[in-house]
Amino acid sequence: MNIITFLLLLGATLMIAANSLAILWFGPMLLPIFYFGAPYVPTPLPTLEIMLRLADISPADVVVDLGSGDGRAVIAAAKLGVRARGYEIHPGLVKLANSRIKMAKLETIAHVTRQSMWHADVHDATVVFLYQIPYTMNRLGEKLKAELPPGARIVSNAFTIPGWTPEKQEGNVNLYQTKNGN
Repeated sequence: MNIITFLLLLGATLMIAANSLAILWFGPMLLPIFYFGAPYVPTPLPTLEIMLRLADISPADVVVDLGSGDGRAVIAAAKLGVRARGYEIHPGLVKLANSRIKMAKLETIAHVTRQSMWHADVHDATVVFLYQIPYTMNRLGEKLKAELPPGARIVSNAFTIPGWTPEKQEGNVNLYQTKNGN
């Protein structure tokens, strides 16, 4: 085998290996799209601060993040002393989020579960964080209206819930509240 053939084979092998690794990591990032959710895009920290402020979290709250990604909203809420849980379908992000929760020593009050947001248990949530995309928002609005208790607050980054009127807005963040009798 001459050097050119060897280098071509080596290059092809490295490309295949790199592509395989990319598929293993990025492939699951497309899962939310197949489950009618949004791809992973982390909420910028300044936006998360606005979301927390609008949510006006108190010690009695239970916070749920639908499509929790790397767990940053779950962790931020738990740092305020409330129970917080996230639902995320990407297995790598679930592991990352839970390791970040453990590093922050918040595992007694915070957790991220690998599960579709469509099957998430929100019946006890008093605050729900969303960073989804437009085609999910109408269906999410229906789910939240049917399952959340009256007075629950929904804080949505970037996208509105069709047919709902925000109680407050700051920048691209909207705060909604469920009504009595939904």
